[in-house]
Amino acid sequence: MATENNDSTNKFLDLLKKNIVAIVLGLILIIVLIWYSVKMSNSDREFEKHKTELITKSENEKSALITKHKNEKDSLKINNLESESRIFSWSVRSELMRNNTENLNQLVNAFVRESGADLVQLIDPATKIVTLSSDKKFEGLEYTQKIDYALTEPQTLMEGAGIKIITPIMGLNNAIGILIVKINK
Repeated sequence: MATENNDSTNKFLDLLKKNIVAIVLGLILIIVLIWYSVKMSNSDREFEKHKTELITKSENEKSALITKHKNEKDSLKINNLESESRIFSWSVRSELMRNNTENLNQLVNAFVRESGADLVQLIDPATKIVTLSSDKKFEGLEYTQKIDYALTEPQTLMEGAGIKIITPIMGLNNAIGILIVKINK
């Protein structure tokens, strides 16, 4: 039995000696495949990591761009309404000088519809009484909010949930009215 075992070992060693190049090449191929698998696995992990970082970064950039766009849009809307209020105040001045209250009511209603303003009020600076309002419940009441009745230039105030544009209606020497335009955001 020992000779039989010795013979099979010798045959195996002879086979190895004859095919040593094939065996070495096979081992090299196995090592290369293992190395390549490890490298690909590491590359996949790195790719997923960078992909996650890019997605997070792009979402942050997207939300920043959306916020910036909203702020610019709000700013443009405010600037547009300031210009509209100034131009509207010229029409109000003309009608005040003529004492044409019926036409003033129509102008105020049209301005509210077209500009998107929530409330338009005309205040007499001498008496501090609301003489004309887009919301009729304020007409004839004293304007209780604090404003500078000696304004000579338009002023825009940010108030909590909205914006108030205060435009003086100037006569020859002094203000004949204060126009207040309110917009809720």
